[in-house]
Amino acid sequence: MEFDLSTFLLEALNFLILLWLLKRFFYQPVLQVIEKRQAAIEQVRQEAVELRGEAELLREQYEGRMAAWEKEKEQARSDLHEEIDSERSRLQAELRTELEEERERAQVLEQRRHDELLNSLGEQALATGSRFVAKLLEPLAGAELEAGLLGILLREVAEMPAQNLELLRRALADHQGSIKVASAYPLAEGQRAVLSDALFHMAQCPISPVFQEDPALLAGFRLTIGPWVLRANLQDELKFFAEVAPRVAR
Repeated sequence: MEFDLSTFLLEALNFLILLWLLKRFFYQPVLQVIEKRQAAIEQVRQEAVELRGEAELLREQYEGRMAAWEKEKEQARSDLHEEIDSERSRLQAELRTELEEERERAQVLEQRRHDELLNSLGEQALATGSRFVAKLLEPLAGAELEAGLLGILLREVAEMPAQNLELLRRALADHQGSIKVASAYPLAEGQRAVLSDALFHMAQCPISPVFQEDPALLAGFRLTIGPWVLRANLQDELKFFAEVAPRVAR
């Protein structure tokens, strides 16, 4: 077999044309398809990486939120316990205060009842003592005691304060010098004269005393000048003692 150069060259040319045709119409499109497929794969891979990153970020955010929620829940539980303890302490303090106030009120009421009982017993004792003194002094009441009380009355009239004298004089002027003189026993003319003279000097104006007897006085006198009353008798003194002594004892 002989080597034919022209045939070889034609075959080589045909081969080169085939290569160009393959590269032009087949290989280049295949490469483009492969590049597109690789680009698509790369895009999908990139999107997968991004999705994985977002998923990781979401997981971290979720874990962070869970940790924060646990912390908030623990803080809320702690705050609730503190609030409960504070409210319990406040209620206990209020209860102690109310109990203390109730105890103090009970003590005050008990002390008041005790004082009222003592005052009542004291008043009863003083009333009993007043009656006893009255019974004891009744046998002593007589002319001699009457004369002594007359001296006391005259001394009180003579030593009366200027302010009281002025008020008595006004009362006498308003009642035209009328004076009611009550005595436990009948007064002798001399006693009436002495008493009238003392009243005249006190009044410094004409007077008209009216004498009358009142055995309830036990012994002594009671002078009435309008709204004014001058007392020097056992009945009024014992009554005054029975009324005033309980108030002084308090």
